[in-house]
Amino acid sequence: MQELLILAIDRVNLGIIILDQDLNIVLWNNWLVRWTGHSTETMLGRHLPAVYPRFASKIYQDILNNALVNGQRRFCSGALHKTFIPPAKEALPNVRQNLLVEPLYYEDKTYLLIQIMDMTEHYTQVKGLKNIIKEMELEYEQAKISEVIYLYQALHDPLTGLPNRNLFNERVNSILPLAKRNGKMCAVMFLDLDGFKEINDKFGHEAGDLMLKSVAKRLKGLLRSSDTLARLGGDEFLLLFPDINSPGDVVSIATKIKNDFTQAYSVLGKDIHITASMGISLYPEDGNNARTLIRKADLAMYSVKRQGKNGFLFWSDLNNNSDPVADAE
Repeated sequence: MQELLILAIDRVNLGIIILDQDLNIVLWNNWLVRWTGHSTETMLGRHLPAVYPRFASKIYQDILNNALVNGQRRFCSGALHKTFIPPAKEALPNVRQNLLVEPLYYEDKTYLLIQIMDMTEHYTQVKGLKNIIKEMELEYEQAKISEVIYLYQALHDPLTGLPNRNLFNERVNSILPLAKRNGKMCAVMFLDLDGFKEINDKFGHEAGDLMLKSVAKRLKGLLRSSDTLARLGGDEFLLLFPDINSPGDVVSIATKIKNDFTQAYSVLGKDIHITASMGISLYPEDGNNARTLIRKADLAMYSVKRQGKNGFLFWSDLNNNSDPVADAE
């Protein structure tokens, strides 16, 4: 099968280059051999920007790095960029090439897949600007889409799709001034699943991931539209409750969450039971920024763990609630 795939890659009518994370060439197909006159043997292992200095310029370095680091897919039109891989001397002049760069994931490593399409004949035949404008619009739209994808990935957990800590911090710090103006309380809850490691050990990491996604879905169903549920990482979740009138409102929410965990989770055909430990901090009593409120909720949660798990506790109810890290802020 591998020989068949290599044969297919060498038969396609476009140039295919695969680069490793250091931008060294690990695949150079026959189309490029014919196009450039450089054999596969002489190109493998060579640094692409060193062979073709155009790829060493900032614009192309940014394109390559964004694909490697951020997973961005980028299309570059020959209408703007003209030639990416120069042809052999005997080839036709006025070459136009389209280029497509995208990440390629294999065995926990990220590679770059570069496709070069010869569009010379197409651009020779085009007399007007209509097709060129369309390609410019396509490049612009794909750049905007890539930016949206990058921003989403930077602010969301890849497993559950929930906000991550960065987005949670933004929401807390944006809500607190509004709460202050309206004279309202806010609550931050730090929730940690009890015995989650044992589930991973007993049923495997696939079951563990499915459990985390199910927990996220059920927790979200218990919250108001104004609340925020985030995944901090592992089996830890953060919850933000704005517009709280009293601590009693949070007690009601925490009790509802605790009761929900009495219901088993169905994962890979198995009923799995799990509980959660929850720590709660309140604004403005316990802090006036996201870091302090999260830290105190975290400490309250660990107190629940030490007391037997499967419950909730307010930071203000700790016997010794001195927190040098938070107090120093």
